[in-house]
Amino acid sequence: MSPPAQHAARTLPMRLDPADGSIQLGHLPTLIGPTLSRDEARVAFAALVRDERDVGTGYRWLSLHRLSLGGAPAGISLCFHGQRLDMVTMNVDLPGATLEDGWPTQAAIDAEVAFMRRTLATALGRKLAGGHARFGWGEAWARFDPKGFMASSGIRYSPRT
Repeated sequence: MSPPAQHAARTLPMRLDPADGSIQLGHLPTLIGPTLSRDEARVAFAALVRDERDVGTGYRWLSLHRLSLGGAPAGISLCFHGQRLDMVTMNVDLPGATLEDGWPTQAAIDAEVAFMRRTLATALGRKLAGGHARFGWGEAWARFDPKGFMASSGIRYSPRT
């Protein structure tokens, strides 16, 4: 099997719906969106869970791997406040990204931010002006985080009323 075919066999592609901000992983029936509870996510995506973390503030993170976005290997972290999904952070592993002492260089970070801006803009049908776009269901972002010295991208859902 060629490397791209091996990659495709091991990962589930993420598809974003611009109408409601939901994310589908491959052909799995459960959608990631503002109505998904933490308990539902743990069951529906059990085979993809890499890590679960309780940060002690009422927020819990469920990290999923073996995904792809825009053709690149990807991972996501679902941030729940109690049972309510607040946001989904996303990261990609771009081929050829340079590292120094195991950490991405500024060039690698800039390349990931640019890739995520293009990919999210294409998927959601709207350019991320300044790395950010608002929608009726919430917002999407892709930008450099100077405090963490990393690429930061994802979707935040508006609070349900």
